[in-house]
Amino acid sequence: MPLDKSAVERGCRGADVLTARQLCRAELEKFRAAVAGGESLIVGCTQEAPLFSENAGDAEVIYANIRETAGWSKDADAAAPKMAALLAAAAEPLPGVPFVNLNSDGVILIYGRDEQVIEAGNLLKDHLDVTVLIKPPAEVAPPRVTEFPVVQGAIRSAKGYLGAFELIVDGYAQPAPSSRGTLSFAARRDGAVSRCDLVLDISGDAALFSAADLRDGYLRADPKDLAAVLKAVLKARDLVGSFDKPRYVAFTEDLCAHSRSQIIGCTRCLDLCPAGAIAPAGDHVAVDAYICAGCGQCAAVCPTGAAAYALPPADTLMRKLRALLTAYREAGGGEPVVLVHDEAHGTPLIEALARFGDGLPANVLPFSVNEVTQIGLETIAAAFAYGAAAVRLLLRAKPRHDVTGLT
Repeated sequence: MPLDKSAVERGCRGADVLTARQLCRAELEKFRAAVAGGESLIVGCTQEAPLFSENAGDAEVIYANIRETAGWSKDADAAAPKMAALLAAAAEPLPGVPFVNLNSDGVILIYGRDEQVIEAGNLLKDHLDVTVLIKPPAEVAPPRVTEFPVVQGAIRSAKGYLGAFELIVDGYAQPAPSSRGTLSFAARRDGAVSRCDLVLDISGDAALFSAADLRDGYLRADPKDLAAVLKAVLKARDLVGSFDKPRYVAFTEDLCAHSRSQIIGCTRCLDLCPAGAIAPAGDHVAVDAYICAGCGQCAAVCPTGAAAYALPPADTLMRKLRALLTAYREAGGGEPVVLVHDEAHGTPLIEALARFGDGLPANVLPFSVNEVTQIGLETIAAAFAYGAAAVRLLLRAKPRHDVTGLT
């Protein structure tokens, strides 16, 4: 991988740029010496970050990938301005992330139509507090030993999240202990309430929640896909304890233009939220941080700034964008194209392109965000103001949620 040190230095003004051919192995002492100097340190490698962190002691080190994103490319000889840009953007500090806490005691409801739910219960009984709910009609053999509750009913409605689900069940009935060939159930009643920490849905019915794959604690699998069912069972075993979830959106009620004097005004966020995390609350809306999945569309379309994305905040994102484009220009780069992508999907694609293809062109600057849908007009306008020739958004072929807010 060619490295034009002088070009990188022009883009990273005020920084000492040290180069190495094998910093993670033969030249590891160079890294240790740099750490010992006490200055803030950015390493242009993410693959060996665990090794460097192990040798860094208590020092804080920032890691930036300049190999797959820049050096491994058919345009590698012209990639130095991009490397400078990526390092400069990485140097911008990130504020702390606010969290909400989800607590699960491992109480799980397994919902299905046949003996498959009993099998799932047997796999989980030693790890979780299991209740099985069988949707009628069903012919299920009675268990030899009743090791967990098996009841009958159909879920009418569901709400909640990991650690706080509430389900309304119609046709609820307990099995008769004298059941012989198949379970027989006593008198049914509607409106039974079930509260649990987790829901494993292998009923094959429509999902209980919109954007179901984004609802923490709700695990759903096609009952015909045994591998998917087993994967969901194994995932459920891990969902016990206390979990920190980012508070993706900072909301300022006083700025919200949803309603005044009982006259409805803005409903943009309500129309776009895929997870159902936003609801009217008088003259404003309310964002449920426990349900919010972080798509960011509410912040992208909010006309007043009442909803602001917090991972990271917009001002931090702007600083990183400005650092990226300024360093690229000062290092001698031209016609920059900002490629906005997410970490979960976009980063692996970019790395695969570098390893098995031509890599990104030298003027295409990858810009990682939590969710591409968090990008609003202000970010795109800022990119052009800072010198971008174009902005491109890298999306999934099948997005996790609606991307209407980007159009």
